[in-house]
Amino acid sequence: MNPSHLVKMANQISDFFSADCSEEDAATEIASHLQRFWAPAMRQRLAQAVEQGEAAELRPAACLAVQRLSACSGQH
Repeated sequence: MNPSHLVKMANQISDFFSADCSEEDAATEIASHLQRFWAPAMRQRLAQAVEQGEAAELRPAACLAVQRLSACSGQH
């Protein structure tokens, strides 16, 4: 799975949810969306990309969402 493609998709989701709410609220909505609609392997790969510095272009709200999901699943 190409991390740059996952970052692009996550940024599109972030743009949608960030248009009408705060970064905190957007992060909650993004995390919910990723949990419901992304395969576990996609979420894990994006979290890995964030941890390894491969996701520098990830929007702040999306990054916060990924961090929240990682914390909830026990990944660090």
